[in-house]
Amino acid sequence: MEIPPQITVSIKPDLYQSVLNANMFKPGSTLKLKVLELKGDRALIDFGNFRATADIKIPVTLGEELLVRVQEFGSQLKLNLLNQEQIKTLSTESILRSVECLTADSFKKIQTDLKPILNQALAPQSTPKMPMSILNLLAALNSHFESFDLKESGAEIVPRLKAYLENSGLFFEKFLENIIIKLSADAEAGTPKQMTGLADLHALAARDLKANLMMLKNFADNEMSLQKAWDAKTVSTLRGAVDVLLADIDHQQGRAVKQLDTAQPFQVFTYALPLIDDNHAARLKIYYQKKPKAGSKKGLQISLLLSMDRLGDLRTDFYLLGKDLTVTFFVKDRPTKTKLQENYSELQQLLTPFFDQLFLRVIVSEKKIKDFDHEDLQIDSDRRVDLRI
Repeated sequence: MEIPPQITVSIKPDLYQSVLNANMFKPGSTLKLKVLELKGDRALIDFGNFRATADIKIPVTLGEELLVRVQEFGSQLKLNLLNQEQIKTLSTESILRSVECLTADSFKKIQTDLKPILNQALAPQSTPKMPMSILNLLAALNSHFESFDLKESGAEIVPRLKAYLENSGLFFEKFLENIIIKLSADAEAGTPKQMTGLADLHALAARDLKANLMMLKNFADNEMSLQKAWDAKTVSTLRGAVDVLLADIDHQQGRAVKQLDTAQPFQVFTYALPLIDDNHAARLKIYYQKKPKAGSKKGLQISLLLSMDRLGDLRTDFYLLGKDLTVTFFVKDRPTKTKLQENYSELQQLLTPFFDQLFLRVIVSEKKIKDFDHEDLQIDSDRRVDLRI
């Protein structure tokens, strides 16, 4: 006998198209959710990358975490609470703890939706004209989504990538705190540096993605300027994209706060990168060590997962210790291993001038490729950066 759904969530079309990964909501999937607010028989539920109001037919408490199973997914998400016997039979891997960061498809959908809107608004002949304050926000958003060309030289791409990460919105409050602390210290010392501090605040608000998104959301919700320039559908599309991006930033910041009180040595942030080739997407995962361990190795480890047309999924682990570099390729079959080994000389010629020693190897291991997203804590080196394309 099928149990009637105990939790029902109405899914907005914009959210359904942009943020949700349908594979995570297949009937039978298991999710871990959290109750954020309670209002009678309705509750605000945290799904990780988004929040939604749900009708709940079971008693729950504020802050309670729920293990649920998907019964139906469509215009409504219908969920059933798992009992203790069902929980005992679950493996850790089978629980999708939440909708994590933006998927590659979700990010590409946002790019596709925003490009024509931003191009139209920023075109010199655009009419009617918007206030300069709104145009500045749209220009900043357009700059943030400027595509990366992975064929560029390191001298060109590294400064852009550094700025992209710093201005991603994930560190907005930290940068703001640093400016305020400096302003306070200057005021106590009686030094006339307040104007410099105010300029720093304006510069932060102008370049940071979270600041721009929050201001743009306010305009979209309350300003008539946008409604005069665009139709209701365009404004709705813009608002939906802004909501998804803000939800992703808030989710990652909230996860970082929780990690501060855990034994985990790293803070983990994931960045979606826009690429020139619309047929590919990139995700960059960076592990920031909370506190350096005394006597720990000063190594740097980078893991790269590429989805390639002819070779399929290819994982590459780089480990740098001093000026010695070890590169390990993980492939799914022996023919791919042979192809890589045939190109060793070209890779050695490219990398050898930069390192004292270079070690290359190829291992056939489909498991290491599949485990790429599940190895966040098995890290021995001081720093690790994961790049997924």
